[in-house]
Amino acid sequence: MSNSENKAKTLVIGDMHLKEDLILSRVDQAIKKLNVNRVVFCGDYVDEWHSNRSIMLDAVDDFLTWIDGKRKHGFDVDFVLGNHDMQYLRGIPGPGTHADLYKEVSEALTYMKVQMACVVGNYVVTHAGITREWAYRFLTSDQRETPRTLSDALNEMFRRGDDKALAALDSAGPGRGGSEIASPLWADLSELYQDPLPGINQIVGHTPVESIDIWEIPTKEGARTKSKLIFCDTFSLTPGLIAVGDGSMLLVEGTSARVVTSEELGLKSWDMASWNWMNIYVLPFL
Repeated sequence: MSNSENKAKTLVIGDMHLKEDLILSRVDQAIKKLNVNRVVFCGDYVDEWHSNRSIMLDAVDDFLTWIDGKRKHGFDVDFVLGNHDMQYLRGIPGPGTHADLYKEVSEALTYMKVQMACVVGNYVVTHAGITREWAYRFLTSDQRETPRTLSDALNEMFRRGDDKALAALDSAGPGRGGSEIASPLWADLSELYQDPLPGINQIVGHTPVESIDIWEIPTKEGARTKSKLIFCDTFSLTPGLIAVGDGSMLLVEGTSARVVTSEELGLKSWDMASWNWMNIYVLPFL
C-alpha cells in the first residue's frame, strides 16, 4: 500500500434503499468534518418498504445529481452493486423490485459505474460478503489471495456478464431463503459468521445491524485472528418503517477502521431523522 493510500480517509456507507436525500446530507457533513477523501457505497440504492414509482425516480435523480457534483470536483466515489440493484440490471424481479423501472434504474446504475467489489485500505468491499465455500467454488487460489485479487476477480466476472457468471454472483443461500450457495450479493451475516473466507478483511452491507459491527474472524479452535468482518448496514428500516440501526458510518484510514456516529457529526439521531423522512416521503402515499 502506498503512502498516499495510507493517508487517505475513506467513508464507507451502508445500504441506502431510496433514502439518498436524507443520507447524502449526512455523508456531506462527515466529508467536511472528517476531511474525507473518498466515499464508498455498499449497494442497494433502490427499493424500500412501501415505495412507489415517484419515490424511486426522485431518489435516483437526487443520487445522480449528488454524484455529478462530486465527480465535477474530482472527488473519489465508488459504488458497489447490491442484490436489489442487480435485479434491475438482469431484468429479473426480486424482493421489492419495481419491474416497470428496469430501464430507468439500469441506465442510472450504468451511469454510476457500479462494480461488484472495490478495495479500501486492506479490506475488500462487497455488498454481502464472500464466504469460504463460494470463493473456493468459483475462484482460483491466486484470485483468493488478497483483497485486490478478490476485487479484480469479482469485477471481471461482472464485466463478462454471461448467464453463468451473473448467476454465480447472484445466488441466495438458506440464510436468505434460497437453495443455492450464498453469493457476494446475498450472503447473510449468519452465513459469513459460519463460513468466513480466512485471512481476508471484508467490509459489507446487506444484513441490517444496530451499529457498525467489527468482528474478528476466529480460527477453528476459537482464537481470534487479525482478519476482520465489518458490517455496515445501519440505515435499513423494518417493514413497519422503524429504524433498525443507528445510522453510523465507517471511516477507514490506512489499515485502521472506526465507527463514526451521528453524535460525533453533530447530527440528529438516525431514528428521529428517518422517521421525519418517512412522514414526508412515504407515509402520505400509503
